[in-house]
Amino acid sequence: MKIARIRHLFYPDMPRDYFYELSRIQVKSGHTVDVLTWQKNHGTLLEEKIEENFFVHRIKGFNLVPRGIEQDYPFLPTLPSKLEQVNPDVVHGESHLFLPTIQAQRKAKKLNIPCVITVHGVFADRGFSINLAQNVYLRTIGLSTLRSADKVICLTKSDAAQVKKIGCHTEKIAIVQNAVATDFFKPLDDRHDNLIVWVGRFVEEKGVKYLIEAAKNISVKCPDAKILLIGYGPLKRRIVEMAHDIKLLNKSIFIEGPLGRDRIAQILGKTTVFVFPSSKEGMSISLLEAMSCALPVVAFDVPGISEIIEQGKTGLMVQPRNSQQLSEAIIYLLNDEAKRKELGMNARNYVVQNNSWKTVQSSLDKIYSCVVNGKK
Repeated sequence: MKIARIRHLFYPDMPRDYFYELSRIQVKSGHTVDVLTWQKNHGTLLEEKIEENFFVHRIKGFNLVPRGIEQDYPFLPTLPSKLEQVNPDVVHGESHLFLPTIQAQRKAKKLNIPCVITVHGVFADRGFSINLAQNVYLRTIGLSTLRSADKVICLTKSDAAQVKKIGCHTEKIAIVQNAVATDFFKPLDDRHDNLIVWVGRFVEEKGVKYLIEAAKNISVKCPDAKILLIGYGPLKRRIVEMAHDIKLLNKSIFIEGPLGRDRIAQILGKTTVFVFPSSKEGMSISLLEAMSCALPVVAFDVPGISEIIEQGKTGLMVQPRNSQQLSEAIIYLLNDEAKRKELGMNARNYVVQNNSWKTVQSSLDKIYSCVVNGKK
């Protein structure tokens, strides 16, 4: 099957992520994959065949966000004509929140090509004005886009409920969890002592500030503990300043930029505790990768996370936005090796059973076949 993947950003403008891996896996299984994305940096090739044997078509466009805002929102005028040229069997738009997916969905409908859209979180908390704009968008353009799609894939039951609430028809909704390379993200021998890790984007809803606040108590009760934050995003500078203000930067708290998947797998394989203090979450790849490495997880009890973590069995969840409870749960696990091992192995077993690439790819293939054959 010939698949057109629509992404507002793609490697190398962002790290090799889930969508890169999904493209690679689909090609390996016999599909043809063409990624249509924005040429953010003029130095990248407009047309490129990646060594994993899928094609990337980088399209010139305009970033519609004002200067000073670190969220890219490109519009690609020639994307519809490029999609017609690629002529896929199915279009897979990654996120209803970005214009390239909307452009692709509308063109696909004109060409009578089935279109599937994945919802990676229905709503992103970005402050009053942006939240207001999102609400208006979701009930107008966003809703129209979802209703016009042949299938809407949600990662979690909570996302599916939200999509249904804003008006998407129930029969169009399918739930397919994210996938993890469980043979790649796995526990390693000789874990480090007292290494706490977070991986993600430095944005408000990821709640990294609560981990910084928790670090003050952790550094007192467990002075040998090290907290490593790995990622990128608009709030990174503020997080660095917070760590500096409490005098723990480069002492107990260490901050890295985005790392390659090999390096992240190596770090997670030897980590002691993984912390994920998101106040809002879909189905986090970072969380699943940590669980696949048999890591005990401490997280906030919010929808999305609570659909993956079983309290006391695959991790510990505490009250959202409560840095005191967060620190206490981390300290508890740092001091109880047996409990860490129990939670970690249960977590890995869960991911192996539910989130392997074989399981997820099979679900996607069934959806593609249904929409291509005219079945909803």
